[in-house]
Amino acid sequence: MGYSKSVYGRADRILSERRLTAQRNADKAQQSFYSAYPIAREIEHKLTHTFTNIARATLSGDHEKLLEIKKENLELQRKLAQVYALAGISEEDLKPKYTCSHCNDKGNVDGVACDCYINLLKQIACDDLNLRSPLSLSDFESFDLSYYPEECRHKMSNILSYCSNYAENFNSNSDSVIMTGGTGLGKTHLALAIANEVIKKGKGVIYITAPDMVSTLEEYQFGRETEESEVTPKILSDCDLLIIDDLGTEFLNNFSKGAVYNVFNSRITRGNPTIINTNLTIQELEKNYTDRFVSRVTGYCRRLHFEGSDIRILKKMRGIK
Repeated sequence: MGYSKSVYGRADRILSERRLTAQRNADKAQQSFYSAYPIAREIEHKLTHTFTNIARATLSGDHEKLLEIKKENLELQRKLAQVYALAGISEEDLKPKYTCSHCNDKGNVDGVACDCYINLLKQIACDDLNLRSPLSLSDFESFDLSYYPEECRHKMSNILSYCSNYAENFNSNSDSVIMTGGTGLGKTHLALAIANEVIKKGKGVIYITAPDMVSTLEEYQFGRETEESEVTPKILSDCDLLIIDDLGTEFLNNFSKGAVYNVFNSRITRGNPTIINTNLTIQELEKNYTDRFVSRVTGYCRRLHFEGSDIRILKKMRGIK
């Protein structure tokens, strides 16, 4: 599982538009050139005929005729070059200027995805993640340990190192992670920093808050989804990395509890890593969710417990946005 259908669709449309734009610009350049130098078109038509005649002469074995046609062909090429020189352009100037010269903006070469297509998918996925996330896409460099009390700083430094290594070495066998701790301690920041690096590896990442996830699953359960719905139950289960933020802030009922468990359990079954962020303690999770869910989480997730004071309040006190 890579990216959502929406990401692939937009990437395909962008490449298609790039290709059409390059071709339209080339058509305009050609029309302008042939309008100013109509003799060039006449020469090109004659050249086309000589290539056909060369093939026929080769097949018939008429060597004398073949030499005559080749001589004519070279002379026509010389005359065409003179016209290009007079116009101050080259033949290449009339060809489409594709954004990617390797695949000519088709997105693949001999059935293999081009690097330009892979990079475009990454960019679109990053943009999607930014739109869904409550803050700009984070990175590890901007995670400032100075906001944490001295007694917490060593532990938080270890958490930062773990997350950085997790992102660098991410693969389908990576651990699932649950980040616990109070509000404003950097859980979302590090989760999104991980997402940023994982997306660069060409992996499909879905960031979603628990309330939005439950709402999405509810729409599918009761047939209220729309064509614009980008996050589907299948994507939640199959994406390379699922980040569930703010677990515990969703409206808790039998449906929501079952929905959260089913998504997490299906990902465990498929071996797909999940990152869960919650302000709840393990004891509070046990109180609010099913025993099966908490058992799965504690049994399959690496726990990272964040400590310190609310960084957002500290930043506000320092006048930092």
